[in-house]
Amino acid sequence: MTRSAGAMGAMTLLSRIFGYLRDLLQASILGAADSADAFVIAFRIPNLLRRLVGEGALTAALVPVFTETRQRDGEEAGWRLAATAFWTMGALLLLLTGLGILFSPTLVRVMAFGFTVVPGKLDLTVGLTRIMFPYLLFIGLTALVMALLNSVRVFAAPAFTPVLLNLSIITFALVAARHSTRPATWFAVGVVVGGSLQLGFLLPFLLRRTGLLRPRFSLWDPGIRKIGRLMIPGLFGLGVTQMNLVVDSQVASFLGTGSVSYLYYAVRVEELVLGLFVISISTVMLPTLARFAVRGQDAEMRATLTRALRYVAFVTMPAAAGLMILREPIIATLFQRGAFSQTDVLLTSQALAFYAVGLLPNGFIKILAPAFYARMDTATPVRVGAFAFLLHVPLCIGLAWWLGYAGIALSTSLAATVNAGGLLFLLCRREGREWLMPVGQSILRLGAATAVMGGVLTAMLDWADFGSRVGLGARAGTLGVLIAAGGIAYLLVARLLGSREGEQIWGELRGRGADRHPESD
Repeated sequence: MTRSAGAMGAMTLLSRIFGYLRDLLQASILGAADSADAFVIAFRIPNLLRRLVGEGALTAALVPVFTETRQRDGEEAGWRLAATAFWTMGALLLLLTGLGILFSPTLVRVMAFGFTVVPGKLDLTVGLTRIMFPYLLFIGLTALVMALLNSVRVFAAPAFTPVLLNLSIITFALVAARHSTRPATWFAVGVVVGGSLQLGFLLPFLLRRTGLLRPRFSLWDPGIRKIGRLMIPGLFGLGVTQMNLVVDSQVASFLGTGSVSYLYYAVRVEELVLGLFVISISTVMLPTLARFAVRGQDAEMRATLTRALRYVAFVTMPAAAGLMILREPIIATLFQRGAFSQTDVLLTSQALAFYAVGLLPNGFIKILAPAFYARMDTATPVRVGAFAFLLHVPLCIGLAWWLGYAGIALSTSLAATVNAGGLLFLLCRREGREWLMPVGQSILRLGAATAVMGGVLTAMLDWADFGSRVGLGARAGTLGVLIAAGGIAYLLVARLLGSREGEQIWGELRGRGADRHPESD
């Protein structure tokens, strides 16, 4: 499982490199102005629906049912279910795309009513939303294909597909947007083309296993109905989760030009850590845990959860501290050029510090939720998510009134902490507490190592020069030295305190003592 996650992480790293170049061009060309805010909100609408109907709820329901069908009824029955799900989902997404284009003005007002007070900003956002809505169809089907491939332990190819989206946006930004009077429009075109490229790239991997091109529509197939029943609480739960984004967007839209963009760039940096390791682990975990659940291997499930949580803590705790301490140098090195000013750096870095608070809780959520999904329990994460949402709304409004847009980031992190704590409590009540003891011991050791690392970084930051007169190369080199020094200090202290997570991850990535899975090669 760790080696599969390593393969995903390598592809994700490549994707994040191109994703950074995409964000760099977006920051350079659009800056943090009205057009940047409009593009962020317009892109968020189909993305929100994609997470709602495709990537999240569908994956959580499809993977366990598909795994169970293959185990119980054989390969042919499993792939027949896959083909039915593909074509049925495609028809539903096509209908949803048409409705989204039609009702784009309403959706934009729901997401960012504050844009109505700025002349032309609402109309620009509506136009960009209509251009990008077909992305929902392409990326929704891509998410379904990714879930099926992950179920048969094919991880690297699905993890590569975001590279195609980023390459498409980069191409349109360089060729057209840079020379256009409406550059945000070409960014939107790049999104749609990138979505189609993602689906086109993945389909051949699936066609080798199933006759997916033979249309099979059915809402009454027993497998489809079971997936639907499992999706209903998942849809509600993800709806609650995505409502957090709606609340954040609405509140930010009233806080002045740039607030939406500052939060966007900050969360993109936070997602770098989650995407490189945590999401890779959680993606690999779901089909693994689903197989354990079908076979009744409860001890193996608990051991897998323990190891995954320890590994996530090992990565996210120092990363969170590093993002807080080095927030300004990181944002300046990544984005300060073109239309992205020093003021934008300072304001974005404030949001990054508060988002970093939620890095560990968000990582735990990505690991704990699949433990419920694997047992076909999509309702429990919904209840916990709903409670966290009810807490998030007043926190978001209150903290935004106190801290401005940075309060939105802090409220998101606090809600994630409550969400993770609730999932952990309910899982311990179901599975017992013994499996969690090694996780607590690891967090204590890693917390001490992180504190030492933070002291080293703070001391070194006093002599580091990141002023506006320093060139990009020197700035990046200095930042690299700081990160390397902090990382070495963290690893040494963690090792002295008895932490073995680093050695275990490295050993498993090298394949020591692990079984090979031909399907994932």
